[in-house]
Amino acid sequence: MRQVDVVIIGSGPAGQKAAVQAAKGGKSVALIERDQWLGGACVHHPTIDPAL
Repeated sequence: MRQVDVVIIGSGPAGQKAAVQAAKGGKSVALIERDQWLGGACVHHPTIDPAL
């Protein structure tokens, strides 16, 4: 099992910023995302219906 300094759940805008800041601070980071792509729901799933 691999050991990391910081675990971030969710790769949306806040998760990405937290991961970058931790890495810049010299910490090892694990980013957990339930989707198969990074970026969070706001990137891959529309939040506003274009038909409206």
